[in-house]
Amino acid sequence: MARLHLAVILAGAALPSVGMAKDARMVVSAGPARVALTVYRAAYARGDIDRANPRGFAMVTETRKIRLPRGRAELRFEGVAEGIVPVSAVIEGLPGGTIEKNRDARLLSPASLVDGTLGREVTITRTDKATGRAASEEATIVAGPQQGVVLRTASGIEALRCSGLPEKLAFDGVPTGLSSKPVLSVTTDSPSARTVTVQLSYLASGFDWRASYVATQAADGRTLDLFAWLTLANGNGQAFAQAEVNAVAGRLNRVATPQMQAAIARLRLSCFPLGTTTSDLASRSAPQQEIIVTAQRRFEGAPMPLPMAMAAPPPPPPPPPPPPEDLGDLKLYRVPERVTVAPRAQKQVALLARGNIPFERRYRRAVVPWQMLDGAPTTIVLVLRNESATGLGIALPQGTTALYAQQQESRQLLGLGTLTDRAEGETFRLSAGTSTQVLVTQKVLSQREMLLSISNANPFPVSVEIPIGSPGQKIVAQGENLSQTDGIATWSRSLAAGEEAQLRYSY
Repeated sequence: MARLHLAVILAGAALPSVGMAKDARMVVSAGPARVALTVYRAAYARGDIDRANPRGFAMVTETRKIRLPRGRAELRFEGVAEGIVPVSAVIEGLPGGTIEKNRDARLLSPASLVDGTLGREVTITRTDKATGRAASEEATIVAGPQQGVVLRTASGIEALRCSGLPEKLAFDGVPTGLSSKPVLSVTTDSPSARTVTVQLSYLASGFDWRASYVATQAADGRTLDLFAWLTLANGNGQAFAQAEVNAVAGRLNRVATPQMQAAIARLRLSCFPLGTTTSDLASRSAPQQEIIVTAQRRFEGAPMPLPMAMAAPPPPPPPPPPPPEDLGDLKLYRVPERVTVAPRAQKQVALLARGNIPFERRYRRAVVPWQMLDGAPTTIVLVLRNESATGLGIALPQGTTALYAQQQESRQLLGLGTLTDRAEGETFRLSAGTSTQVLVTQKVLSQREMLLSISNANPFPVSVEIPIGSPGQKIVAQGENLSQTDGIATWSRSLAAGEEAQLRYSY
């Protein structure tokens, strides 16, 4: 299958820049020595992360060592996140300060390479499909890249890929100003030549994170172990090696900012397709996902284990996740070890690990005052108190939950659910399935009066809670006092085996 190829031949110095001042000096910082990421969740996020387009953002802090010349210089920070918000960039450590700041959108691509070589000579090579013989000649790019590429050869004016033969272009160099990595350029004026350590901080889009809770109910049916993963998504094309990672939970005010657009549009060549009808279709690959299990590490190519008598002592366990820190009204979670965040990938690290947490099993069904129900099933929930006395007592960020039951040597899934942000001292619930043994019935007695009935067909007593209406709605019960759960009037009742109970209320 013949395809168009654009080959870059680096045969010496880069092509001269057209618009660059003669006395300007360029200093290139290829990448940071250290990097830290503080990731903020997508606003109003629910469910899984959007892998194709993570909607959160991050504060990226890079530490770089740079050799500055004396006088005015253009400093190019290569490898910044492609989702950088240029106006947010702050640079500390430059002795001459910052005179001018730009985010360079001219990334190296087939289109930008053609655009930067307009009017210059290139080499075009055509391959005869019958003999396989390649023939090369000099050509000058006279137009492009939009609407195609036009060349001037010894034969005259022609369009690239319109000869009916496989063709490729070779360039003598890369035009100055093009970079294979996103670039933030800064103009500075140093009083003397020196080596400095600078810190570059900026906001970048294309990040997100979630908490994923895994609870395992003990065989005694009264306690459980709670573990949580922090799943971090990077939708940018840059890797962040050995980064210090923090995650911020809570909701903060955000203002939409325009996305940085590419300076040069995509290269489009539409003359005489040389392949099959499917050769030009874009291929899609699933985003990679990387998981780190912090409790145990396995390395490829590791030596075979030694005999028991000669076995080396096991490595020390990784440090436990630290408790969250206050960040105003938000919560900051620090990952205890440095991690590498791959481009367009996900990373999982341990966020929480607690054991032997007591819980209460309850049967729950939310109703609205005008709703008619006839033997509706209830949801089984495990109620936990986020207190130090129960083994928790830390802020819990919102996320997904999975509850398992330990059965001899295996675990069985009981229920999946979600968890909203829970502060210390609050109560939260884990979904544990649905019960058809504990049922709820509701009937209309008059215009604004309802009769609510619950029944327990189990051979053991149960605790039932029925939230009625919405937060703040006034519900008046006859003969009973209703408690408030998350601002909702709630009827809580214990039922013996085979018992029924009724509640009259008005709204």
